[in-house]
Amino acid sequence: MNPKVGLVQVNYQFGNNVFLPHSVGLIRAYCETIPEIADKFDFLDFVYLREDPLYVAQELDSPNIIGISCYMWNWEWSKSLAKNIKALHPDCLVVLGGPQVPVKSQDFFLKHPYADILVHYEGELIFADILLEYLKGNPDYTEIPGLSVRLGGNSCFQTASRERIDDPNRLPSPY
Repeated sequence: MNPKVGLVQVNYQFGNNVFLPHSVGLIRAYCETIPEIADKFDFLDFVYLREDPLYVAQELDSPNIIGISCYMWNWEWSKSLAKNIKALHPDCLVVLGGPQVPVKSQDFFLKHPYADILVHYEGELIFADILLEYLKGNPDYTEIPGLSVRLGGNSCFQTASRERIDDPNRLPSPY
């Protein structure tokens, strides 16, 4: 059975309309261009509706990895979801990314014990590297540039910065 990956980007609903999860759509589209990821992971349906975070965590189908795209408008909800996921699925690797994630993260894991990895800046390449590293018997996320990793308890290791994506056309469209 392949590890299950969930991607979350919650927005507000306006009447019957809701913004689609474009950022995590880009991440998934890019990841699925890598044969090793496409063959060895199963992606769950996107989570994009702002429902009760406990309910959402309960409805997830045994996730191994969750990537949550965090913005100013969903930050509190996203942290609540991550906390519920870790409580219900303690072995799930919880990855937070997006513009709301702090770049300086020395005490972040102390304050947020439900998070395992923080992705800094663009997440497409970094999240793919996280998935590839996950496939190893004993993954070492500290070798992946552009993130912060929880180490033994609440200590943090921040890796070197990653070059920014200079040509967005190299990323496939999620549409």
